[in-house]
Amino acid sequence: MKWKVVAAFLMAASAFGQAPTGRQARSAGERALRGVETLKESIGLTDAQVQQLRELRKQQADAVRPVLQQIREKRQALAEAMKAENPDPGQVGQLMVDAKKLEQSIRQGHAAYREKAQSVLTPEQKTKLEGLKQAGRKAGAAREAMAAGLLEPPARAERGAARGRAPMRGRRW
Repeated sequence: MKWKVVAAFLMAASAFGQAPTGRQARSAGERALRGVETLKESIGLTDAQVQQLRELRKQQADAVRPVLQQIREKRQALAEAMKAENPDPGQVGQLMVDAKKLEQSIRQGHAAYREKAQSVLTPEQKTKLEGLKQAGRKAGAAREAMAAGLLEPPARAERGAARGRAPMRGRRW
């Protein structure tokens, strides 16, 4: 039973690691572009800074891509090993440890990327970025308070406006 749960978790996790395709990729790319414009306005980025950040992000993505492929391969090997009637605990454990080490290397790469990206900002922009960070924490707390029923959620039109959208008319969810 325990092996089945682990196998199901790992298969689900590997599915989440796959890159978006088709419409998902377009909408993810569009959201990223909108996000850059919003961030540009929020902290006062110049076009040159935006370009530098895009280049850094591309370098980071190019560096992470082969590691993600290795993680996928480890998870696939793990899933195959788990299909055996009596999985080899040593092999299964080693595959899990290998995948975890690869994931840690990605986290370290993200931290290095963040340092490089923040070095592009001026001191004033870093201060504004810290303000955004604090606001994000407060927004998370507000969402939790709404989920707990302590706060009333904003009206539907207000939620759309808060996200930069026009209110939707004639549509019911």
